Amino acid sequence: MKHYSFLLILFMALCLSLGNGNKAQAGSLQTRGVWVSCFEFEELGLKDKTEAQFRANANKIFATIRANGCNTVYFHVRAYDDAIYPSSVAGFSKYISSDGKAPGYDPLKILVSLAHSHKLKIHAWMNPYRVSSTKILDPASETTTVRIVNQVKEIINRYAVDGIHFDDYFYPTNIKKYKKVPAATRRQNVNVMVRKVYQTVKQKKKSLKFGISPAGDITYCEKIGADVRTWLSQSGYVDYIIPQIYWSNNYIMSGKKTALFNERLAKWREINKRDVPMYVGLALYKTGYSLKEDPGWKKSSGNIASQIRQIRSGNTEGYVFFAYKDLIRSGAAKELKKYYKKIGKISLNKKKKKLRTGKKYRLKASFWPANLHGKIKWKSSNKKIASVSKKGVVKAKKKGTVRIYATYGTMKKSCKIIVRKKRK
Repeated sequence: MKHYSFLLILFMALCLSLGNGNKAQAGSLQTRGVWVSCFEFEELGLKDKTEAQFRANANKIFATIRANGCNTVYFHVRAYDDAIYPSSVAGFSKYISSDGKAPGYDPLKILVSLAHSHKLKIHAWMNPYRVSSTKILDPASETTTVRIVNQVKEIINRYAVDGIHFDDYFYPTNIKKYKKVPAATRRQNVNVMVRKVYQTVKQKKKSLKFGISPAGDITYCEKIGADVRTWLSQSGYVDYIIPQIYWSNNYIMSGKKTALFNERLAKWREINKRDVPMYVGLALYKTGYSLKEDPGWKKSSGNIASQIRQIRSGNTEGYVFFAYKDLIRSGAAKELKKYYKKIGKISLNKKKKKLRTGKKYRLKASFWPANLHGKIKWKSSNKKIASVSKKGVVKAKKKGTVRIYATYGTMKKSCKIIVRKKRK
């Protein structure tokens, strides 16, 4: 009986481990992403360009993303019922081509290839309903769902994207036609489309991801048709979610300072009943600016670093910056410097090195991400066995084993030095 009980416990443990195989460990920062919006295309040199110019500028974008420690990019492919690639469903994007005509190359094909060459995952970011600032495709219409699904099919069948991504635009608040539609009906209509997209993605490939980035206010989400409680408690809707928690912890509400980022993050974690992978949308675009209702972004340059610390503390597995251009904005530089230190790591060119007494060897330290810079401090655990200079040059003195440490702030890495007597 004891033997049977042991086998049963072992079997259950195995099942649990297999069931969580795709789930990142909390605090691991599995996804470190950035959104590239259509509104940035012209500034980034992606609009009205030759293929060579487009390719060169896109390559710079992805190199910058990697240098900032990110591993995923959410690239805007459909903003207003359009496409940044030759499509049989929608017209060509005016954000890539002023005349609305496809250039003599395929921008999305180039983007996917370049992103992967930089070891970045790329998700096709789509606004499903939006046609203009005053018009949307009717979420209640079956024709609308078919149109959206057809464009999803077009993308996943033609391009090696790693996922399909929707953002927070569902039912509008400024169009009279939809104001009388009850919130419950809105959520029901949107869910029909979301489930169909999810099924379409999974039919193509189970490993292909579908996720949504809703607004950070749960009440507002539900009002405009984003049924986030259902998405996070029932299967068949999303593979991941990215709530846009775009506030600091010095937000002014009813005249009082409120830790709004922490409060909203706690609420999102609370409703995540199915433990869906959750990456947090961070407001890099607010850093360094003086905002009346949210003065924390000006008062402190450590907001992003602090928020990442909170993300690591619970069942959230990453973050996504809005937006790309703020990675290169001078006003965000102080925030980014502290961010690099928060996620940064040191690596050494050797983990172990054998030296004869009297010999020297230079250890080399490198930073990750590439944009992290600083002065490394070197230290020997036993200077009598081996010493180390300010430049990392190790000198073997007498037989024994010692560790040489390279430190920068809270980052530390070491190399084991084994010293042997010199040959006679």
